[in-house]
Amino acid sequence: RSQRLDFSGFVRVLAHFRPIDDDTGVRDPKQPEPLNSRMNKLRFAFQLYDLDQDGKISRHEMLQVLRLMVGVQVTEEQLESITDRTVQEADEDGDGAVSFLEFTKSLEKMDIEQKMSIRILK
Repeated sequence: RSQRLDFSGFVRVLAHFRPIDDDTGVRDPKQPEPLNSRMNKLRFAFQLYDLDQDGKISRHEMLQVLRLMVGVQVTEEQLESITDRTVQEADEDGDGAVSFLEFTKSLEKMDIEQKMSIRILK
């Protein structure tokens, strides 16, 4: 929301990218879900695309984020094609936007836990 990020906010963002431990122990349901859980990683990624924070990713928002991500390496026509196809494939209710539920369904086969992890060597 603001143009500034303090250290605790920076660390909170990085916590989403911490690799998930292979510990298969049972988590205490009274404790909050860890920031690096699959669901929190998906929420974080969704929020990056949902620029107006209305709970949906519009075609326009998707296009804006893709432009930022790829820069001039892809033509505008290619970006628009990628955007249209992505929204069309994920948009199950036909409203022209991608909800969080549709977003999670479209990524259910992707290994988000690994793809959204940064390993820091000691």
